[in-house]
This record gives sequence, C-alpha cells and structure tokens, in this order.
Amino acid sequence: MTSRSTILALFASVALIAGAVDRFAAPPTGPTLADTGYGAAVTHVGGKAYPREAIDSDGFRVRIPAPPRRIASQYWSVDEYLYSIVPPERVVAVSESGLLPGVSNVLDFTRKFRPVLSADPELVLRQNPDLVVVSSGSGSDFTGLIRTSGIPVYRMFVDFTRLNQVEEYIRLFGYLTGEDDRAETVARRFHGEIERARSLRPPGAAAPRVLGYGAHSHYSYGAKTLFDDVVRAAGGVNVAAQNGMEGYDAISGEQVARWNPQWIVSGADPEQIEATRREILADPGVALTEAGRAGHVLVLPNNVFLPMSPFSAARVTTIAEALWR
Repeated sequence: MTSRSTILALFASVALIAGAVDRFAAPPTGPTLADTGYGAAVTHVGGKAYPREAIDSDGFRVRIPAPPRRIASQYWSVDEYLYSIVPPERVVAVSESGLLPGVSNVLDFTRKFRPVLSADPELVLRQNPDLVVVSSGSGSDFTGLIRTSGIPVYRMFVDFTRLNQVEEYIRLFGYLTGEDDRAETVARRFHGEIERARSLRPPGAAAPRVLGYGAHSHYSYGAKTLFDDVVRAAGGVNVAAQNGMEGYDAISGEQVARWNPQWIVSGADPEQIEATRREILADPGVALTEAGRAGHVLVLPNNVFLPMSPFSAARVTTIAEALWR
C-alpha cells in the first residue's frame, strides 16, 4: 500500500498530463473553462438532454447515455467533488487518500459506505460503474481497460491554479453526474465562502506577505498554483510568487530569510500540528523573518491545507481569519 508520505508528496507535485487521444475538430457547444497555460484546462460540454457529451482534459469525447448511478473515482480531488455533489451511496470506488485519516475530507462517507479502492481496474469493473472519473495524470493502462469495457471514462484536469476553476468544475461534475441543481447550489455556496473570506480584509489595509512552506520538504508554492490564488483571496501577497517562483519548488533557509514573510502557512497531520509549528519556528532562516519573530506560523490540518476541490474554501477562510482577526 502506498505510504502516507508518498500520498502527501503526490499532492505537492504537478501531475503529468496524458497525451491527447481521439481528438476531433468540432466539439459540442456549451460552457468552456478557460485554458490557464498550466495544463489542459479547456473543457467542453454539450446540452442537458441525454445522452450527454463532454470533452475531457486530453480531448477525448465522453458520451454519458443516462444519469450515472454507480460512479468510480480514481483520484483524491475527484473523491471530494463527487461526495460534495452526489448521494454518497452512488460512489462505488475511491482513491486511497479517501481512506486516510487527517487527509481525507470524505472519511466519514468512505467508512460508512465502504467503496472499493480504485487502484485495481478489475476491482473497479466488478462494481459495475456507469461512470469513471480519473485524473489527467492517470495511466493509460487503467483508462484503456475501463474504456474497452464500454464504460464512460472522463479524464479530469486536476492542477487547478485559480479558485474560479474549482467553482466551474463543481458545475462540470453536476453535468457529468446528472446532479446539475445540486452542483449549482454547491458552487454558489463555495463562491459565497470565498467572498466572505475576501471581505475580512479591512479597507485600505496593507496585504501581509505570506509564504507557503513545507516543514519537512522545504517546498514552497509560487505563481500558477492554487495556493497563490488562495493567499490573494485571503487578502495577502504570496512572497514566493512575488520573488519569481512558478509552480512548486524547494527553497533554502537563506531564501526564507531574504524574502522575509510576515506569515508562514504550512500543513501537517492533526496530531503533528504543534510539533510542526515548533519545528518551523526553530528553523534559523525562519527565525530571522517577521513571521518568526512574531510567531506568525499557521499550521493547518492536511485536510484543510491540501484540497484542490470544493473543500478549498476552508483553506481560504482559515488563512483570512488568521490574517485579519
């Protein structure tokens, strides 16, 4: 079984986008998600009548003949989208992270309804799913085997860099699952939570300089990451992006000291939050910063710090409350 550290490392990495297959020149009309330049985020959907059609992240035409009743997920973000929108008994397979305490936001559902792990495509097939949603970095062997069985497989773009992409993908999942009204409710609630977090910044207040920092990995989050947009929505400035970093990369203690953040935000397992905070504050580079001197180190539970899903709203709210209350 994959270790917790491996799962967390995967969360901090950039997924590889699979090669496009079965492309065509005339996609169905419908809403479009703007391409960000950070992966294949352009997605097209057709009309609301069945059969429905959608173009997935690598250009594959996915035909959904009827509202799916048994849905399989192969990725942690997909787990969270599905359980946010569809009745939980309809999710028949999930990623391993859906079962990890301290990481999963859907643990209560997976413990109660006991979906199978989706790592084994043959086990997934035995659940008789009528829709499978995988990540844009999933292996071609997995998706190929499922597709040869005739089951619709949607390969989902997962490297979100903006919160409005998350909101749009909530609606996309409503389209894929036939839960359009429920998805619209979830999307509006997500939007409202982000706007309430934005409103916490007092008018005219200077934006605090915020650094996302892995206590053990020493990675940070630059421009073109969801963390960057989260910080801006919370009313701060992402100092890694401000200093030219794009994506995820390791940083040295000297860089931390030179960038001089006023706040440092990190993630940890719930039982390690205080120990992680002490470890960060003990870092010599951190000790030289305004954040270190003021003790402004915010360590969030991993299930709050990591999501790139509807649960991302909690990260924005928690950071905004720390900055402004």
